[in-house]
Amino acid sequence: MREEIRIRLNEMSDAGYRDFSASLIPASGRGTMLGVRLPALRTYARELCRGDWREELSHGEDIYFEEIMLRGMMLGYACTDIDELLAYLADFIPRVNNWSVCDSVCSSLKLAEQYPEKIWEFLMPYLKSGEEFPVRVGLIMLLDHFVKLGDGGKKIRRRRKITMADLQDREETGPYLERILQVLDREFTEGYYAQMAAAWLLAELFVTCPVRTLRGLKELHLDAFTRKKAVQKIRESRIPDAEVKEYLKGRFI
Repeated sequence: MREEIRIRLNEMSDAGYRDFSASLIPASGRGTMLGVRLPALRTYARELCRGDWREELSHGEDIYFEEIMLRGMMLGYACTDIDELLAYLADFIPRVNNWSVCDSVCSSLKLAEQYPEKIWEFLMPYLKSGEEFPVRVGLIMLLDHFVKLGDGGKKIRRRRKITMADLQDREETGPYLERILQVLDREFTEGYYAQMAAAWLLAELFVTCPVRTLRGLKELHLDAFTRKKAVQKIRESRIPDAEVKEYLKGRFI
């Protein structure tokens, strides 16, 4: 079956898309890339999940970039038992060596939101590992599945607009807000992709809980690069108005 998967991936490949994708991912992280578009990979992953997906996940070696992506997507689409998911994730995370696999797979792991405490406990060693991509996996999981997780499993919505008057409101609260800020209260020295994930996470916190996150930007013990990139990402968003963007530029850049 593994050979059949490789044949199928080759049939779906697109040389032009491969060249474009390869330009976005450092050579050290992309391995052998075929150039299969993400929607096609997601469709194929769902198809494989209708068969013996556990047998597929038992294969240890992945030749192609797309095989690693498929492996991660299958976890998101097939696993309904949280302990089984965590066991597979422990095997999968060491295979992640680029932002594309990390981000695409993390967004697929919707089961995380049903078991946030188990996922949080599972992620902590990776967030403290000192390794670039395990740290990024942890940060992107927080971004995708914890930033907007409110009390009782309700979703916290992004703000539609943020003005200077909004920044004078009472600080927001949430079941994971302070815990996420504690995770971010350090310098990110593991590498560029961990730093950019931390910056992205902070930017998403800002457009969701701007008052508390603004204080965090002032007080967190971030490295200068991560703080600068976080503010840059916030200022690139359409949600803060021009006055807020100018205020942030004047104080953090």
